[in-house]
Amino acid sequence: MSQFNFLHKMSVAGIRDYIITHRIDHGDTLVLSPQDFENLIQDMKASSDGIPDIPIKILNVIVTQDSTDTVPTGKVQIVKNEKF
Repeated sequence: MSQFNFLHKMSVAGIRDYIITHRIDHGDTLVLSPQDFENLIQDMKASSDGIPDIPIKILNVIVTQDSTDTVPTGKVQIVKNEKF
């Protein structure tokens, strides 16, 4: 069962703080709702030149859009990297 965690500020800075605070590992994935993902893209466009590279990585954590419509707006799903 997936767990969704509240993210206080849906921005590059907010996600960076979340990754550090919750000790998200390199290679893990944060899944955002489509609306939050679009807001993140707009934030990245406003703070730099051009369109951000895909996949989006913040502190080596992949940030992606939910394709199943299960992640609520304002929350994130953490998908752990399977290490063998």
